[in-house]
Amino acid sequence: MQDVQTPARPRLKRRLAAGAALALLSLSTAHAADIVAGTPDASDAEVDRVVVTAAKQAERKAALAQSDPASISILTGEVLERRGVASTLDLVNLTPNLYQPRNTMSYSAAQYFLRGIGELDAQGEPSVGTFVDGVYITRNLGAMQELLDIADIQIDRGPVIHLGHQVEGGAVRLTTVVPDNQVRRELLAGYGSFDEIKLGGLVSGPIVQDRVYGSFAISRHQRGGTDFNRTLNRKENDIALTQARAKLRFTPTEDLDITLAIDGTADDSLNRAYGNLLNADKYALNSPIYPKNRYRQAGVTATTLYRLSPDWRLSSVTAWRVFEDHANYDNTGDRFARNSSPLRYYDNAWSQDLKISGTAGKARVVAGIYLLYEDWITRRNVNASTTYAGTPNRIVFTPVHAAIDQKTYNAAAYVQTDYDLTPRLTLTGGLRYNVERHTTEQTLSWLIAGGDHTFTVTDVSQVADELAILYGSPGATAWRVEAHKSWNQLLPRLSATFQAAPGVKAYASISQGAKSGGFDFRANSPSNSRQATTPYAPEKVTTYEAGVKSDLAGGRLRLNGAVFWNDFTDIQVSAYDPLTAMSRRFNAGDGHSVGIEIEAAAQVTADWSLDATASWLDTELDIYRGTYSQVVLAGGAVVPTSAHSGSPLPNAPKFQGRIASDYRLPAGVPGELTLGAELSYQGATFLTAANSPYNRMPPQTFLDAALRWKSPDGAWKAALRGRNLLDRRYLVWSGLGTTNGTPAYPTFYSASWTDPRTVYLEVRRSF
Repeated sequence: MQDVQTPARPRLKRRLAAGAALALLSLSTAHAADIVAGTPDASDAEVDRVVVTAAKQAERKAALAQSDPASISILTGEVLERRGVASTLDLVNLTPNLYQPRNTMSYSAAQYFLRGIGELDAQGEPSVGTFVDGVYITRNLGAMQELLDIADIQIDRGPVIHLGHQVEGGAVRLTTVVPDNQVRRELLAGYGSFDEIKLGGLVSGPIVQDRVYGSFAISRHQRGGTDFNRTLNRKENDIALTQARAKLRFTPTEDLDITLAIDGTADDSLNRAYGNLLNADKYALNSPIYPKNRYRQAGVTATTLYRLSPDWRLSSVTAWRVFEDHANYDNTGDRFARNSSPLRYYDNAWSQDLKISGTAGKARVVAGIYLLYEDWITRRNVNASTTYAGTPNRIVFTPVHAAIDQKTYNAAAYVQTDYDLTPRLTLTGGLRYNVERHTTEQTLSWLIAGGDHTFTVTDVSQVADELAILYGSPGATAWRVEAHKSWNQLLPRLSATFQAAPGVKAYASISQGAKSGGFDFRANSPSNSRQATTPYAPEKVTTYEAGVKSDLAGGRLRLNGAVFWNDFTDIQVSAYDPLTAMSRRFNAGDGHSVGIEIEAAAQVTADWSLDATASWLDTELDIYRGTYSQVVLAGGAVVPTSAHSGSPLPNAPKFQGRIASDYRLPAGVPGELTLGAELSYQGATFLTAANSPYNRMPPQTFLDAALRWKSPDGAWKAALRGRNLLDRRYLVWSGLGTTNGTPAYPTFYSASWTDPRTVYLEVRRSF
């Protein structure tokens, strides 16, 4: 078998060299980053050469979040360690109305849905943006982070206009350790179920006291497969991930702070594979597609902060990021490889965020400009259509090769001002102007002469010949097209914050966010190239929100709550578009979501703490502009295969909640022994806009627990953790495949599951 054809290697090397040169050049010309001191915005950063511990940074961020007229959660490094959050894939249920699909196609991918807003496709542009030290991650692929140097994570629910890149539904902002005069050294080792092994290390500190500092973090995470593929006679759904990040920080004067960061990821974890609920063993995997994954990512970030005066700072974040993903995707769990895809992705992105911030009397101002260039390349072999000639075993394939090159040019200017109208009332006003231009070039080629290929399966061993076609090289061209389109948006924000009582603030806000438009990144129809050249417009949301934030009982009780209403326009969906008479990604409708969210944390006694989150969410697709479709199964059941007006939005559980308890045991052993437990609940949700009973995820309840120990001097830490202690394997993905006959009958009912119960022991050593 042959690999999918790839772009010429010299072209990729030129991209790597050019990107690296551009990022290094920006280091010498940029003036800085608001992330350097570990604070949300440059106006709050400190550039003085003093030791600011991660705990103090977290306290500062939490205080700022309590003052912001928006629903925000701060997950400090201490909280992340206590809850056993090893990566950003573990954030589900830690904050209200945050949903993460557990069926992500690649271990390096992270998809977030906030308040019903999210991007269904792992290769699409996120609706909820991920930022690492102020750098926007352009795709869901590569958004997962798993390193010891994550200092804290901030979750913004709702549009944020003064970040670099626009975000529609919110943001997940990761801040990593800032090297300074404090020496930090830490080693980690862990072992658990399914031969799970974690190894990691972090070192940070001064190279030249008060002038030059450095840090380096590296981690290795591997685990055996949790499911067995009967066709290939091997386990799948394993983990094999290595990540690293290095920083060099330079403070030549009291007013200038420069940091260069380099990070990389190597992910060889197998992509998610699927079972078939029509089989006797519903957990067994059957696809002949080996779910290969070879993901490689690198990034260079130049961050600096320059103090113009005691009240004003100029900051910049300049970044270049590139990744390559060579993967085979089992999309259905079908033993005949229907809808499976061998492919390669390439992404090359450069961004620049330059802002000025400061105070002028009663006003606090942040203003900036943002630039982004992204080149997204796809090389995909796919069975463009699958039909049946008489019986399910008589299958007609149309194998094609899609070569797609899509470029994005984005420029934005933004300003936001907080003004203290009275000692108790603060008004906030902001405006963002965004311009985006998208181009696409695509060539679709046949993988077999004549296009269609028909065969009859009587033995699964015959599938090997069909896979050889799917893995073949492109032949004659079906069509080649080019197109471009531009849009602009004006996104406002207006809010008011009122100090109702000591420790209690109330706020109300109106804001808008948007997700970029573009061109279909899955145009595989050999009969019509309009799928590739017809653009879809940006998706926009208007958020109305009111809330209360309180710190009570001398800081021992924190209680925050919010209510909100989101209006969506031009929702982007991949479905049948009646205007172009084809299935494609288009603006299929308008909708709304309304909800309530609560966060609480209490230090009940000196030894006992509680924290809890709860959210209620109701969503609806008010207007659907696509064509409704359905199939009638042989038994008479009607199954929708498209969205429809009045249906709930996907990946939006109505109820989510968790409660966690930590109790310091009066043990007779040296040091500190703590018992922690966490109970979380996630309501039912649909996985697609079709709202079919065959892609409805049931309610899910998880019980996790941990026994943690810390030595008297704090140098040693150990944790024994149990996850999914109830050992419940819930569906996290399911989809029905049917024949095109009348009446139709199922040919596969694909499914993937949560991991079974696991136990894991971890030891950390700081010195």
